[in-house]
Amino acid sequence: MADEKPNHQENAEDDFANEEINNLAIIESNSQLEPVYAYPEHRDPAYRPWLIPTGPRKPTRYEEMQALMAKNLNYAVFGARCAFVFSIFILLDFLLPKIPMEAEVVAVKRSHAGSYQLLLGDSTVINISKKTMQSLRGNKLTVLRTRFFNVPYRLTDKENNSAGVEISIYGNFSFGPLALLVTSLFGVLRKKGTEFRFNLGVSSVVIALLNIAFLNVHKF
Repeated sequence: MADEKPNHQENAEDDFANEEINNLAIIESNSQLEPVYAYPEHRDPAYRPWLIPTGPRKPTRYEEMQALMAKNLNYAVFGARCAFVFSIFILLDFLLPKIPMEAEVVAVKRSHAGSYQLLLGDSTVINISKKTMQSLRGNKLTVLRTRFFNVPYRLTDKENNSAGVEISIYGNFSFGPLALLVTSLFGVLRKKGTEFRFNLGVSSVVIALLNIAFLNVHKF
């Protein structure tokens, strides 16, 4: 009788252990059958990060522009330096004493804008305003021209009536050289900021091209 009682207790403990093992096995099998989501369900793929391919991120348009500016920055800075040298020549051309040249007016033509074109004996053309035309007398003129670019600056007749050439780079279009000098100077002196330096270089080149046109505006 004493041996039967311990055997009965051992059998009960074994049955309890087997029952616990079976319960754990059932729980594990159920957990494997049920899907587990790390993120909430959503129809939009943007809200399901596990579906987004994990590859190298494509650069944005702004980043591509930044890379392009950085690649061509040296060219932009070189353009700003050339534009600055050009602006210095324009400044010297304006400041240095002018060269007087005797000229004879061969023909006068009036444009649709109300200005007058003077065709001189040396085949050059000077475009002047109506006010300047009215202040001059006769067809013999002394033309003051600049030293570097040969731009007409002032006209004087034989009666000493004098008038400036308003339709020129040193007249109504004098803002062009000033804008070129300031923009190109900033483009040369600026040492930081890739985007800003690149824009200054490009702007300097564009303004320099405009000033080339302004140097010849008195002909049209």
